[in-house]
Amino acid sequence: MRSLIAKLRFCAVILSMTLLFFGVLILNKLCRKCLLHQFRVLWAKCLIASTGAKLTVTGYKVSKQDLHNAMIVSNHISWLDTVVMLRLYYVRYVGKIEMLKWPLLNSMIKAGGTIFIDRKNKKDILKVNQQVAEILQQGATVGLYPEGKTTLGHDVGQFKAPILEAAIMAKSTIIPLVLSYRKNDNQPAPEVSFANVGWLQTVMNTLHLKNLHINVTVLPPVHAAEFKNREELNSYLHQQIRNTYLAPNSN
Repeated sequence: MRSLIAKLRFCAVILSMTLLFFGVLILNKLCRKCLLHQFRVLWAKCLIASTGAKLTVTGYKVSKQDLHNAMIVSNHISWLDTVVMLRLYYVRYVGKIEMLKWPLLNSMIKAGGTIFIDRKNKKDILKVNQQVAEILQQGATVGLYPEGKTTLGHDVGQFKAPILEAAIMAKSTIIPLVLSYRKNDNQPAPEVSFANVGWLQTVMNTLHLKNLHINVTVLPPVHAAEFKNREELNSYLHQQIRNTYLAPNSN
């Protein structure tokens, strides 16, 4: 029975991805940014629903003013992380340049306003920091996964985030956010992670889950300019996000 449900959910996911592919490309060419945002929100709702997951948001109530010149920083577990963020906020992400090689998805990623970075090239990081700072100063919201890769969700990995320098340069608001995927017994759901497995496999693993709970805890914002340097900011964010994630009875 679970196998049949998973196959039906997979069909729904593929349909959602197909609609996103054509919808984003068409609206992007028409330069309808407002409609594009609404379409992305609707798509994210549909995709989350197709997985059978329940989304719960707790903590700080983010206002429109909070999202002006803001960077949302969160832990990174699942292929659903960015879908959840698009459901909640209009956010542009900083992503690895390797994403441009992903078949089909690369067009959607580019159309979504992703800012690409070559992590192996320090000169590129300096250039991207300047680019991100300018985007933030224009009032945009930028999303960042400082772990740089997904984990299995048993803990929060170390943060390595040179892009935090852009937030300091732009005097941005930082909104720490904790993502958690839980089963009915409140245990982590490593099935949603694509650490050490392929994208298709982790999607199927996710769709086989029963009563998946996606929990988002929004922590109080901080101002990047209040920190001496990005290392201090990086350490603070990691401590706050990790402590919240590992707190007893949290999420």
